[in-house]
Amino acid sequence: MRKLFTLACLVALAWSASFTVAAATATGPCRLIDPSTCADAKELARANGFTQALSHFTGGVKASYFSTDRTVSAQALSAFGGAADHVVPLADNRYLFAACPSRECGGSAAAIVVNQYGQIEGLGFSSFHCETGCEDYRHVDIYMRKDSQDDTVVAALKAWATSDRLRQSVTRPEADEGIDKRMDVHLLP
Repeated sequence: MRKLFTLACLVALAWSASFTVAAATATGPCRLIDPSTCADAKELARANGFTQALSHFTGGVKASYFSTDRTVSAQALSAFGGAADHVVPLADNRYLFAACPSRECGGSAAAIVVNQYGQIEGLGFSSFHCETGCEDYRHVDIYMRKDSQDDTVVAALKAWATSDRLRQSVTRPEADEGIDKRMDVHLLP
């Protein structure tokens, strides 16, 4: 009887351990169509369809945020491949993902807001505008679709760009002086 009781206890212990392991694992791979499955921008950027969605959102627009005259989507992808913050859930089933280029943050970063279905609603850059050389002051550039401007998305991207976390990554604090005057919203067709 004692052996039977010991066996029953071992089976119960193994069964409860399997539930604990199952509860601790992720709900699955990061999927663009369900951004709640993505832990950070690096995972989101690797999700199936993200690169195409980003390219479609930005079109062929070029800028010089982290490097000279590259597409906005290529520069965002370079940032999303670097050090990433955890996803920030926003109101109305939206998510903000942010990261900085792999070489260093130093105030240079990108953020994206997607809705619950993974549709891109806004894209933001914190950079020093690097055309022939990088400027001394940090700029914030936000991209939105002309037909779907949303003040909530713009506010979320501005809050990210002026957050203590991003400001503390700037190596020269004076680079942020007057940043409110260097925030631009670009409307995409």
